[in-house]
Amino acid sequence: MDQISQKIVNLKDEIVKTRRYFHSHPETGWFTFFTTAVIADKMAKMGFDVKLGREVVDPDARQGLGSKEDCEKYLKRARTLLNEEQAKYLDKMEDGLTGLVAEIDTKKPGKLVAFRFDIDGVDVTECKEETHRPFKDGFRADIDGITHACGHDGHITIGLFTAKLISENLDKFQGKFRFIFQTAEEGTRGAVAMEKAGVVKGVDYLLGGHIGFQATTMKGIICKTDKLLATTKFDVILTGKSAHAAGAPQEGNNALLAAAQMALNMHGITRNAKGVTRINVGVLKAGEGRNVIAPNAYLACETRGETTELNEFMKNECDKIIKGVSEIYGVKYEVKVTGGTSGGDSDYEVAQIYENAAKQSPFIDNDKIENELSFGACEDFAHFMHAVQNQGGKSSYLMIGTTLKAGHHNAKFDFDEDSLLAGIDVFVRSAYAINKNENK
Repeated sequence: MDQISQKIVNLKDEIVKTRRYFHSHPETGWFTFFTTAVIADKMAKMGFDVKLGREVVDPDARQGLGSKEDCEKYLKRARTLLNEEQAKYLDKMEDGLTGLVAEIDTKKPGKLVAFRFDIDGVDVTECKEETHRPFKDGFRADIDGITHACGHDGHITIGLFTAKLISENLDKFQGKFRFIFQTAEEGTRGAVAMEKAGVVKGVDYLLGGHIGFQATTMKGIICKTDKLLATTKFDVILTGKSAHAAGAPQEGNNALLAAAQMALNMHGITRNAKGVTRINVGVLKAGEGRNVIAPNAYLACETRGETTELNEFMKNECDKIIKGVSEIYGVKYEVKVTGGTSGGDSDYEVAQIYENAAKQSPFIDNDKIENELSFGACEDFAHFMHAVQNQGGKSSYLMIGTTLKAGHHNAKFDFDEDSLLAGIDVFVRSAYAINKNENK
């Protein structure tokens, strides 16, 4: 065991404690006030230059915002959890501008290496059974309706300890390191607004990944994730005209029938020969009474595509259907985009860096290293990756092997905390591979 892995082993108790601390106080979406403040405080104390609020989020580009009432409620909750030093960071998080970017400069020429870690929980009430370790060991979520059921508490921890091992050994590195702690990953709502604020501008290498997903074996890793699907999440609100269903049906404009026709037509969109496409209308609500022509309707929809262009094809086809059906039924429509991200493939160069790091790591077995995987799902990281690749940089998304007690977004979700050591180890070794100070 070399110095890198030995340092990580020595930190294991602190690593586990940190993960459980964040697990105990989950937040979702744009309301990650407590999480952002704690991370900001820790990163600043490590010597990083921390940026928050409008410096790292474009307010007008945010998607899927909650209500002002909920924003105030979760801000108030955060204040009860934070100490005075941490709470000072809340002032920059106006109107839910959560998430942060922290950067450290070695003052030596080199690459700009960025890491991205998501920080939000999901809208799930965590299990309260004695067989569920977080409940049994006293670190279950302190609030119902929200939990870290996707491992983002682990991602935060990996990010913080990767930063710690870089900052404490800064003389051994060159270039710059940027840590992006992204909020609102669930529902793919956060990356667009942070990218538009310039958080990946100038990045040469963007590193990121996830605990679990298809990597479900301890001491395993997937180095190159491809076929990250692009997606657009959107709501359709229809306004028709009510009328008596028997006495004067001709005077109404039926929003329910319009919504039903839209749903059927969307699911009938011709697929594209250039790659995988998806469409789903997951919710349709309409009407006010049995004998009333429905004056309103609501649809919750999403499109996906193997590439950003294919997703745009699907969304454009949906827009045509919404407009055309609305005209036919005489209803007004409003489309609200609530989330979305780009698609694409990881770069071989970065995947090779991950693979070499994994081969050096005592926390990963060589026979459990997978070179690449076709994901076929969406992840907000892809938007950052797409932006970095478009400006000439390189990026790859890895998956860190772990055993799971239940699937992602399940009330009984939990993972083997030894996988945190593997994630930290691979990222630190990757940092050395790209930005090692050859004079040390």
